Amino acid sequence: MDEVRNVLGGVAGQVVQARDIGSVTFLPVQLPAAVPALVPAGPAAFVDRVEHLAAVRSLIGAEPRPGRPVVVAVRGMPGVGKTALVRQVASVLAAEFPDGALHASFGAEGQSPAEALGRLLKALGVPDPLMPTTFQERRDLFQSLTAKTRLITVLDDVTDAGQVEALLPNSAAGLVLVASNTTLEDLHADGAVPVLLEPLETPDALDLLRGVCGDGRVDHEIDAAVELVQLCGLLPLAVRVVGARLAVHPKWTVKRLVDELRGAEAGRVFGGVNAVFDAVYADLSDDARTVYKTLGLLVSHDFGLEVLAAMVESPVARLRDTLEQLHAAALVEERSDDRYAMHRLVRAHALRVADAETSDVERETLLRRAVGWWQLGATAADVAATGRERLRVYDPELFLDGADLPMSPRSALAWFEREHGNIAAAMRACAEKGWHAIVWQLFEATFAYYDSRRPLASWVDAGRLAVESAIVDGHVAAESRCRCLLAKAYQELERYDDAAAELDQARALADTDRLRASTYDFTGNLALRTGRFDDALHWFSTARDINIALGRKRGTAMQTLFVGRALVGLGRTAEALDTFAEAARLAAAANAKSVLAKSILATAAVHAANQDHIAADHALADAELLADQLDNSALQAEIHLLRATTARAAGDHTTAESHRRAAATAYERMGSPKAARLLTDLATT
Repeated sequence: MDEVRNVLGGVAGQVVQARDIGSVTFLPVQLPAAVPALVPAGPAAFVDRVEHLAAVRSLIGAEPRPGRPVVVAVRGMPGVGKTALVRQVASVLAAEFPDGALHASFGAEGQSPAEALGRLLKALGVPDPLMPTTFQERRDLFQSLTAKTRLITVLDDVTDAGQVEALLPNSAAGLVLVASNTTLEDLHADGAVPVLLEPLETPDALDLLRGVCGDGRVDHEIDAAVELVQLCGLLPLAVRVVGARLAVHPKWTVKRLVDELRGAEAGRVFGGVNAVFDAVYADLSDDARTVYKTLGLLVSHDFGLEVLAAMVESPVARLRDTLEQLHAAALVEERSDDRYAMHRLVRAHALRVADAETSDVERETLLRRAVGWWQLGATAADVAATGRERLRVYDPELFLDGADLPMSPRSALAWFEREHGNIAAAMRACAEKGWHAIVWQLFEATFAYYDSRRPLASWVDAGRLAVESAIVDGHVAAESRCRCLLAKAYQELERYDDAAAELDQARALADTDRLRASTYDFTGNLALRTGRFDDALHWFSTARDINIALGRKRGTAMQTLFVGRALVGLGRTAEALDTFAEAARLAAAANAKSVLAKSILATAAVHAANQDHIAADHALADAELLADQLDNSALQAEIHLLRATTARAAGDHTTAESHRRAAATAYERMGSPKAARLLTDLATT
């Protein structure tokens, strides 16, 4: 008899080899716990600021206000080295803060506090599927996770004291370093230590120049070098740029650069800095100059290769080489995943050059290409995340033309995560240009991201802009739709009056039956949220009638389900059970399995509330079978949560805990943000 062998080849995450197996449970693979280290490295050449480093070090162990970390607010003009200083301090003092280093950047095009909290929570070990959806939930969880920790936190480009307050760790043992161009009076009133950063002294500026260009030319031409750094206004940013220029031209003399810069406006720092950039720009290759001018027109602070390639109509590989030239000249900052950024002074210069060397038509063409790239990407991501059947005022097929999309819902949301700030900036640029149709179309396409990740401040800003553009565009349906989507953001912020005002206008503007039904749906959900169950019943019933008239079977089943939920709120549980049964029948007829499963699950919840555990278990079994067939993690999570509730009611806390953990696993598979409250529960048990 031939020998029988089991052979494993290739790569596998989890493998079982056995003769007899009773049951096997695979737990999700998790990354090892890591100490967060988010602060980017400072510049390789860093000089002076010795007294500033010493001053911050002396604050460690100082007596702060109870529960508040020491806050150091560094202020100074653009280009003076605030970012370099706070990054250097974080690096030097890292050993004093064993729980890690956090980082967030604000400014006109940076993160909102809610977005920044999401990033920090992720660094502290909170996975995307379990990320809280509202600012307050994120803030509460951040406070819990940072209690009694020794963290160093760097907050860059801060424009308002509220941004700092939102991200303060809940521990007096921490240190928070704030970089800002302005005085944050409210922050100082709460005990922040002010640090004013001035331009370098001449000897220190020379040291910085030596650090960037270390071949001896600085000392060989010391008088010219002194004049060079003074022409740079003694600003570290400008000194680094001229130093990089010397480094890439080893045969140039320092005096040559000085002669180029002497035409700058005497006594005006930024005149000198612009002269530095002018000289560097003149030395670039033709391709690099073209890309540099284009970067001045980009409406975003952080950008990827793909959108830039679309603007200049260049292959990505060639463009990457060009950006390497700009990076070597210290004009762009290279980040990760083919993404880049520019300092605001460099970008302002690039825009000035673009204004001087290109026509209005050329600049508009480049901007339209960028906006078109974001519009196509947002449309594709929207459809990949939510499907083609969802109500939209704009027609996605104008961009997609029926093409199959390679994106998964998860990758679509990841794309939005990278680009939503740029999309918001593009919306503002389009509004300024009068391209109002593009503004509301971009907002509608980005709703999938807003509804999933819920960066509420930027959601509201974008929604307001979209409503205004729809009005100017004269597109009534778009205005109605955008008001509904804006109302949803207000609802999540618990600004219910604002949400109601938007929905009142949306209903008045709706010009088709399907759009009217949608406005009634949004209105009904607001009524449910605020406990006005009679109103919810009215709006859902009206929306259901419209769907019946339109012959939209799935919509009819869904609105019937919502009617049942309103009846539950009214305490009319017998009618609710009949309505859920009708919703299940309609869903089965429409082959809407997810609606069918939700209807059965709603039935189980009513039985559980009525202490009819046998009926609840039967309904839960049916719902679970459907959820497994659909591989629907959201339904599986809700089923586990309901089972946990019934187990707790029966006093079986072990089973309840097991189902809560199973729910967390299901949410993780789905990539849903609905696990916010569950995460907090799991963390405290």
